[in-house]
Amino acid sequence: MAISPRILGVDDNPRNLAILTKALRPDFDLVTAASGQEAIEKAMGLRPDLILLDIMMPGIDGYETCRRLRALPELTGTKIIMVSAKAMTSERLEGYAAGADDYVVKPFDQDELMAKVRVYLRLKSVEEVDRLKSDLLKLLSHETGTPLTGIMGALNLLRDTPPLSEEQEELVGVAESSVGRLLALVERVCLITQLKAGALPDIQEPVDLRALASAAVEDTRESAAQAGVTIAIAPGAPVAAVGDPKLLIWVIDALLDNAIRVSPRNGVVSVGFDANDSGTSLSVSDQGPGVEPALLARLFDEFVVADIEHHKKGSGLSLATARRIMEQHHGTLSVDSSIGQGARFRMGLPAGASLRAAA
Repeated sequence: MAISPRILGVDDNPRNLAILTKALRPDFDLVTAASGQEAIEKAMGLRPDLILLDIMMPGIDGYETCRRLRALPELTGTKIIMVSAKAMTSERLEGYAAGADDYVVKPFDQDELMAKVRVYLRLKSVEEVDRLKSDLLKLLSHETGTPLTGIMGALNLLRDTPPLSEEQEELVGVAESSVGRLLALVERVCLITQLKAGALPDIQEPVDLRALASAAVEDTRESAAQAGVTIAIAPGAPVAAVGDPKLLIWVIDALLDNAIRVSPRNGVVSVGFDANDSGTSLSVSDQGPGVEPALLARLFDEFVVADIEHHKKGSGLSLATARRIMEQHHGTLSVDSSIGQGARFRMGLPAGASLRAAA
C-alpha cells in the first residue's frame, strides 16, 4: 500500500482547520496544530512533507514559526506554504524571507491550493531522489577506490610472478581489465560529485584545443586499436581557448571514448575545430548507428543508457560529467545525430571563456 504524503496544517482558527481537513483528506495524511509552538513540536516527530502555515496566530506568529522550522535539521526537505489573509507584497516578501516556499492568500480557492500542494509534494519527491543519488555517488567514490587500487596492485604483482601459464595470463588480463573499468567509474563518480559540490579549484589558463585533442588521442590509442578504429585530427594552427586543461582534456577523452565504443570496426572517428569571434569549438564525429531520437533529450543526464535490459558497457556518467564541465566553463556540449548516420558531438567555449563557480 502506498504511503500518503504527510501534511501539517497550522491555524489557530478551528473553522480554517476544518476547511483544510475537508480539502486534504482522504488523499493526504493530515495532522493539525493550533499554534506555532504546537506546530514545531509536532513537526519534529511527524517530519511532514509539507506544512500549510497560518501567519496571524497568538504567541509565535507564522513568520517566526517558519524561521524556527527552517532551523530544524529534521525538516531540511520539508516544503512550507504560508496561508494567510495578509495580501500585501511586503508581507509576502517577509514570508519568503522567513523560509516559505510559497504563499496563498485567504480566502483561497480550493482547487488552486490543491494544485500547489501537489506541485510542492512532487518537487520534494524529485529533490529527495536527487539527494539520494548524490549521497550514493559520494558513498561509491569513498568506499570503493582504495579496495580497487589494492586489487589492481595485487594483480600486477601476480603478473610479475613467473611462471604464469597462457591461461593464467589471460585470466589476469581479464581481471585487470575489469578492475580498470571499475576504477574509471569511481574516477567519474568522484569528479561529478566534486562538480556538483563546487569543490574544484577555479583554474583559468590559456589552452590549445588542438594540443589537448592530440593528448587525448594518445590516451585512447590502445582502446581505439583494440576496437579497430582510426582517429583522424584535422590539421591546422593552434586553437586558443581559456580554461582548466585537465578538465577540458577529460571532456575530449570522454567524447573520444564514446565515439570509439559506438564505431564499427575499421570505422573512423574525426576530430575537427572551429574558431570565430564568438568563441572556439571542438567536434568529435563517429560512424556509429546514431542516437535514437527518444534518447537525444536525455543523453547528457546521469546514468542514462539506451537499453537498460541489454546494457553491457558504459555507466551513463561520462557525458553527464562532460556537460557539467562545459557548463562550468560557460561553454556548451551538444550533439547532432541521425539514425544510421553517426553522431557529431560539439564542445564549445565562448571567447575569453573563464570558469564559474559550480552551482
